[in-house]
Amino acid sequence: MTGKARRFEGERRDPYRNFNFHIVIDGKVVAACRKMSALDATVSTVKFRSGDSRVPVSEVMPGQVEYQPVTLEGGLTDDDTFEKWANQLVFHEHSQGDRRNDNEFRKDVTIRVLNLDAKTVVKEYTLYRAWPSKFTAMSDLAGDGNDVIIETLELTHEGFKRQQ
Repeated sequence: MTGKARRFEGERRDPYRNFNFHIVIDGKVVAACRKMSALDATVSTVKFRSGDSRVPVSEVMPGQVEYQPVTLEGGLTDDDTFEKWANQLVFHEHSQGDRRNDNEFRKDVTIRVLNLDAKTVVKEYTLYRAWPSKFTAMSDLAGDGNDVIIETLELTHEGFKRQQ
């Protein structure tokens, strides 16, 4: 090599930043979100040992999959997307209280991870059949505080998948 020694050969691949993301509900970007909890799936372990087994070790098999709720936090703004959705369940504002018709309150929610340019979607995940299981309309208030008022929406869902 002539001149300066090259430290890296090939293309540099920096990890994506965790502050560039959009939450999409009903086709609308909910831009007020400042934080989202992790997407998490756990496969339970089922131990099995047949009655005629001569080995002292149990077999293990994969069991049911459990998805942890996702929590979205956003600064309180004029956008009432979280509140309207949560109120469908809190105040039974769907099919006169008939929860069997759950398609009225369950939604697929899209999470878009953006590149540093904040325009290019680099990863996209969909939460399936999500519904609000907890809603905090307003965080604590303090007369001498300097914080932003935060609303929180916890979504229970039936799985997620990365979109291509």
